[in-house]
Amino acid sequence: MNLRTKKTLSTLLIGAILLTCSILSRLANGGHFALNPFFFGFVALFLASAGYTWWWYGDSPKAVALRAKAEAKKAARQQLR
Repeated sequence: MNLRTKKTLSTLLIGAILLTCSILSRLANGGHFALNPFFFGFVALFLASAGYTWWWYGDSPKAVALRAKAEAKKAARQQLR
């Protein structure tokens, strides 16, 4: 698994844990479970954070160029055989 996927999944996991702890805290203090705007706001915040993490750890242009160059060399070797 590459770094981009690991970081994004860890961001989503942290968001899910924080959201679950928040819900359990409200339930422990005598509240009731309700899907209110704050819940959806936090879900949107964590999804935006995961999207930003996915974008931030994306492939750099240099890495894409190096990968393309390596694949071109590999294709050239295949044609020589």
